[in-house]
Amino acid sequence: MKKFITVLGAMLGMIFISLSSSLAHCIWTEVPFKVEPGQEFTVSAYYAHPDYPLEERDKTSLSLVVLKPGEEMQEIVLFENPYHYDNEVSLNSPGQHFFVLERSPNRYRLSEIRDFGKSMTWVGEAGSLVHDPVGIPLEIITVKVNELANGHKELTVQVLFKGSPVSGGAIEVFQSLENDSILYDEIAEYDVPKGGKVTFTIDPSRKYVLETDHRVPAREIAGTGFAITEVRFRSTLFIGAM
Repeated sequence: MKKFITVLGAMLGMIFISLSSSLAHCIWTEVPFKVEPGQEFTVSAYYAHPDYPLEERDKTSLSLVVLKPGEEMQEIVLFENPYHYDNEVSLNSPGQHFFVLERSPNRYRLSEIRDFGKSMTWVGEAGSLVHDPVGIPLEIITVKVNELANGHKELTVQVLFKGSPVSGGAIEVFQSLENDSILYDEIAEYDVPKGGKVTFTIDPSRKYVLETDHRVPAREIAGTGFAITEVRFRSTLFIGAM
């Protein structure tokens, strides 16, 4: 009996760790900041916490679309790799393109988690990081960029829920270890004040994943499952090395 209890405890501990790890995960998609028209490049999608090692990155059900100038939308098939998904794509229309990643709603006890990720690519020109919302429920947008004397950039971003500023959460900032690395360190976490705006500095030679979340009573959200009491929205903004 003692041995059984020990084994059962170990199994429950492993399940708890697995659930906790999964609950900490987010999704994000990585693309180059600038490409030439017709240039083939890789778009990658991840389900993990950005500072987790590769072996702790998981698989889940993801869908990806690219929003082209003029509001044209194209679905992109994702192929499975050991620790992520990817595909080779090319874009022909000049201007700003957005890649929007979505995970199927996932239940965790009495909560439902809805994940979104966004990244941008400029085709044929290197434009600004400033952009309008693309319309996902929870979204981080860049509203202002200041060029600093040391070559870094001061960003002001804003968190929107259903198109309106939302506060009370936090933005976690993850920076790539190198400009082409797929591994990250969490370098800062900022509380989101009234108005939803946060200002911080980035090194444009590195990649960044910004993550935030927002919790809403299930009665305010359509399409939730049976006995769900809360919906947790999570969203990321990926900024490619420039």
